[in-house]
Amino acid sequence: MLRTSSQFHVNHLREENRIVGALVGVLPNLPNQDVLYGLPMGLLPEETTLLLEKKIICLKAFPSLSRCPGEGVVKAYKNHCRSAHTEQADQMKEERKTALMGLIDKIVEGRRRKHLGLDTKKKRKKEKGFTPEENDEDKGKIVELLKPIEDSERKIVLDDELAKIPPLSKDNTLVQTFLAYPWLYSEDACPVIWTFPSSEEERTRYLTFKTLWNKEFFITTGHKFGGDFLVYPGDPAKFHSHFIVICLSPTTNLSVHQLIAYGRMGSSVRKTVVLATLPEGSSEVKFLSIKWAGSSAALTVNS
Repeated sequence: MLRTSSQFHVNHLREENRIVGALVGVLPNLPNQDVLYGLPMGLLPEETTLLLEKKIICLKAFPSLSRCPGEGVVKAYKNHCRSAHTEQADQMKEERKTALMGLIDKIVEGRRRKHLGLDTKKKRKKEKGFTPEENDEDKGKIVELLKPIEDSERKIVLDDELAKIPPLSKDNTLVQTFLAYPWLYSEDACPVIWTFPSSEEERTRYLTFKTLWNKEFFITTGHKFGGDFLVYPGDPAKFHSHFIVICLSPTTNLSVHQLIAYGRMGSSVRKTVVLATLPEGSSEVKFLSIKWAGSSAALTVNS
């Protein structure tokens, strides 16, 4: 199974080339669920062969992926971890600084009240007039409290508050989920010898897939319905499949029971079962469709 991990490539294959593949990875933000899947995407051998034949893709292998990481990769990984920790620590401090800047005047006022011994729980006196009950000492404190705040005072308080922020520990550093191996080197790549199809059975499957693809159908694996392929009139995200394709050898002898089983299978899932075979010495696939004929439960076979 070929895999690709670029979202751009996945979209391009689907929209421009009608190659659906199958997502086999986890979602970065939901790694523990198994309902929705994400990158990388796996391709069927038939999809891979078709894309190679059309010169849409090329295959490369990276031997380093099958070996233990070398010193260079280990060093690059450690440097990445240090860089990620430093970047996140700086970002956390910057976000905290931004939040403090919006509250700096209130913090300065609170410090002044504490320094002057004023009760911070009482309603703050921001008016210029004073009540008769206030003595001269209280008036002096309130005058001191209501003095304009200088930028230098703001800076001192801000620096003090930033100094109180505990450093970000490495254990609390967010771990990045990579969608592709980040330390691959182009010089490590080597070409892949692709041998599919290598048997008559594989040739039948590939020519069946290619024939249907040339008719502008979308094709996916049909294992969940007991067949080789599912055939869609449009993108599987928007349409239900119409056909279950089963590839057979031209020498296969089907019993009546097998034909009835295929017909009942297609009827139960509201799809038409199509038998595909490749006659000996031919490169043209022959198709036979099987379905129930109304309420009479008769079996109809169409070529």
